Amino acid sequence: MTIRRAPTSPRQGDSTATRVAAKVIDALRDDHALASTPMAFPAEVVGEVAAAIADLPPETWRVLGSRRADLSREIRQLMERVGLEKSALIALDIPAIAEASQGEGLGPLVSVEEGRRALDDLAVPRRLEDWAGPVAGASELARDFGIARSTLHRWQQAGEVVALLKGTRKHVFPIAQFIDGRPVGGIGDVTRLAGNHRAAWIWLSRPNPVLGGRKPVELLIEDRRSEVLDAAEAAFSLQ
Repeated sequence: MTIRRAPTSPRQGDSTATRVAAKVIDALRDDHALASTPMAFPAEVVGEVAAAIADLPPETWRVLGSRRADLSREIRQLMERVGLEKSALIALDIPAIAEASQGEGLGPLVSVEEGRRALDDLAVPRRLEDWAGPVAGASELARDFGIARSTLHRWQQAGEVVALLKGTRKHVFPIAQFIDGRPVGGIGDVTRLAGNHRAAWIWLSRPNPVLGGRKPVELLIEDRRSEVLDAAEAAFSLQ
């Protein structure tokens, strides 16, 4: 996709904001619920936002696009906060000297063996199906979904399906990643970004606030691949 950069001079930026505001006013006039309310101010705000966003670099556009739900919430909170702010500043009683503190530290060191025993005491064993959802082996997929073993093996070798190790040698496959007897497009891309299949499936199968609370795998099924990959790239690039 080619991104057109907005002009950077004040006059040209003002022109962008003005043109967008005019379009927004026209759109608001067609909305009967808003037709009787003052339209100039919200239109001007939208115009200023559009002009500001248009002047951002392409990489920032991609980040904003992957965080639409967060962006919408932040805009609403900003409008509410600015509207409630008073002109008077809040006086803070800040002491001239802050109290020095060393904190509690890391505590006593323990041996590797003691650490492992402590982790074993805290760890709670969970079945793979408890966190991964319904899974099936190669035999079950062939019997119930008509997916040939050779085809499944080819997909696994190409990294196009999530394969989870169950036990010491057997791999099972989350059923939710298949549609019409094939892996959903984009599964392999997320797996490569995550670096391993377990992390990829945990991310794919959990509701994601960046994607409006939807599970990424559900959006892949709806062919919204670019949204999911943008969110995955932002999530796993921080690790």
